[in-house]
Amino acid sequence: MFVHQFGTQGGEANSIWPCEGTMQTLASQGALLCLSHMLKDAILADVTIITSDGNLRAHKAILSASSHVFQHMFSHNLKEKESSTIEIDDMSLETCSSLLSYLYGTIKLEDFWKHRLPLLGAAHKYNITHLKDSCEESLLEDINTGNVLDRLQEAWLFQLNKLKKGCMVYLFEFGKVYDIRDELDSFCKNADRELIGEMFQQLLTVWKPA
Repeated sequence: MFVHQFGTQGGEANSIWPCEGTMQTLASQGALLCLSHMLKDAILADVTIITSDGNLRAHKAILSASSHVFQHMFSHNLKEKESSTIEIDDMSLETCSSLLSYLYGTIKLEDFWKHRLPLLGAAHKYNITHLKDSCEESLLEDINTGNVLDRLQEAWLFQLNKLKKGCMVYLFEFGKVYDIRDELDSFCKNADRELIGEMFQQLLTVWKPA
């Protein structure tokens, strides 16, 4: 049965249902409300996550759909499948809550920015590509002289090529390397030799005569 609305001038009837794009938005909002309810109230939760300072309840299906690593845990005869528990003792309860909120699509922006570095580590560890990409994009947003070397190290550690390039451009093309000479000297003494080589190549590229 279709419901139509007729024009006041007796024109052609129009459907009162929203257009396709609006309907998809409404459906997505409804789905997110359901997922939020599932997470908050642990509805039919079937796995316990043990963090460094507390436990959380979650759903194997959601975790498996988000990460092949989690899927592997629950699909093979591993301790996580047998005990229905996952030990994530390198994350706090608060940070792991933010991780779950992201996976369930309900994370708040302020929570993401607050926990983006440990979330990046979790995304790398559990191969959650979309979360890793989101963290990388956010870390590109606020590069400055106080954090650029840390960001460069994180880019190298987690294989974030876009962030690495952004740091290199900031240091050498924007000339910020001159503002952190002492910090750079200490960084070069401890950083990976291959990374130092890439930095040197970038420096040569910038200084190469036109």
